[in-house]
Amino acid sequence: MSHYNFFKTNPEVRNFQYKLNSAITLIRQNNALVARKVIEAIDAQQVKIGSFFDLTPEHYASMRRSFKREHKINLPASFPPGELTVRKIESVLEGIIYADKYIYLSSKKNVEEIASTLIHEVGHFLNSGIFDEESKFKAPKLASYSDEVRSFTAEKMFEKNGFCLTRSDIKKIHNTVSTLYPEFTGPEVDPDSLGYIYASYDWPLHESPWDNKG
Repeated sequence: MSHYNFFKTNPEVRNFQYKLNSAITLIRQNNALVARKVIEAIDAQQVKIGSFFDLTPEHYASMRRSFKREHKINLPASFPPGELTVRKIESVLEGIIYADKYIYLSSKKNVEEIASTLIHEVGHFLNSGIFDEESKFKAPKLASYSDEVRSFTAEKMFEKNGFCLTRSDIKKIHNTVSTLYPEFTGPEVDPDSLGYIYASYDWPLHESPWDNKG
């Protein structure tokens, strides 16, 4: 995705592309249904994937605002962001997806970590139809909480490589989301009563009523 010659010749960027390709191969070899749906979305180019070196001007401006608001971090206004700025972003984020289906990933992670994060972020894309629908009638916190649970569930499915999730897995997922996103918890969000939260990858390929067609 990068349009900047400096970044195209940067060894870190070339190394990321190698790791990204290896991560996609790892996902392609996985037996989980969610892995096949993620590969389907990638192969159909329904999402665009790059590292934080590839941020567009619009996405970098959005990131500067969110870092100041959510993390009290002031990123430099100059664009494109330099390596030190990218490293600062990577110290906070492993990955992010924007509404226009651009996914950015940390270039510092290993192949397995990139694969897991890619599963997570494409999971948000695959479940965007569910999130949009739930946002119409659920409390905002509950809709956002459920959306994160679905993506962490996708990671766990990928990790288990086709084997079924257990109640213990689901409980750990809820604990993870509650810990990482305290802003999504509250009286309207009771993790113990929510249990398994259905996602678009709970149906065979091409059969989910929630599939995002891009």
